[in-house]
Amino acid sequence: MKKKDFIDRVAEASGVKRGEAKKAVEATLKELGDALQRGEELNLPPLGKMSVKRQQDGTGAHVIVAKLRRSKTMLGEEVEGGEAPAESPKESAETVAGEN
Repeated sequence: MKKKDFIDRVAEASGVKRGEAKKAVEATLKELGDALQRGEELNLPPLGKMSVKRQQDGTGAHVIVAKLRRSKTMLGEEVEGGEAPAESPKESAETVAGEN
């Protein structure tokens, strides 16, 4: 998904004008990127919990490898037994964030 598409979706979901959504999305993305570059752990439901696993400077980009954990109950998936346990199981995925 490109940033333009993301802004359009946020504007539609929130009911605000595209220009206002663009300002909010750009500020949010900058803060998220800065926090990850500083190595901070992010706990942002419903996105999930993200932690930096490693960082390196690449040619023309700062490469960040992060782990994103999303609760199955947060995603609306039913857990075995039909009920969400107090500590729900997590799914993990590695993502790579960097400038293109």
